[in-house]
Amino acid sequence: MSSVQLAAYDDGMIWSFGSMGFILVCAVLVIWPTIAVWRAKTVMSRESDYKSIAEKAVVAQQDMERELVEVRLQLNDMSDRVKTVERVLKDVE
Repeated sequence: MSSVQLAAYDDGMIWSFGSMGFILVCAVLVIWPTIAVWRAKTVMSRESDYKSIAEKAVVAQQDMERELVEVRLQLNDMSDRVKTVERVLKDVE
């Protein structure tokens, strides 16, 4: 090969590798933000799910608290009734 042919060959290789490098850089610049957006959406979705679970837990806890107050009132009422029955039984003896 002559020196002119080698220079043309070298120029072709430089353009080939340069264009491949440019395409690679462009691909990275497009893919990287896309992956970052996908990750952010995934995190937001997960946080939304956790928030929903937490809200349901709060509602369940409030329901349980209401039921506990009701049970406590019924227990106090039954305690009063038992005391009354005990007094009546003592009076009968």
